[in-house]
Amino acid sequence: MTDEAVDICDELTRFSATQAALLTSRGLVYLTDLKLDGGRHGTIVAASYGDAQAIARARGRGERVVGRMAYGFLHGLLQKVRLCA
Repeated sequence: MTDEAVDICDELTRFSATQAALLTSRGLVYLTDLKLDGGRHGTIVAASYGDAQAIARARGRGERVVGRMAYGFLHGLLQKVRLCA
């Protein structure tokens, strides 16, 4: 998978760990379910669930918004789910 594809499906790669934790604590990060390479998860930074759904649809990859990531959920996420990376 190319770096561009990773950036498309996991928007948290664009932020430092501190910035990602802040965005998550503010309720601005949504976890998605992708239909890539046997199923992966990605992230979308959006102001609302509706905005996250619109971004997922616009990507055109069959992505489905699972829900908002809760504060503290980000810690250890890479070990728990297979992100698009």
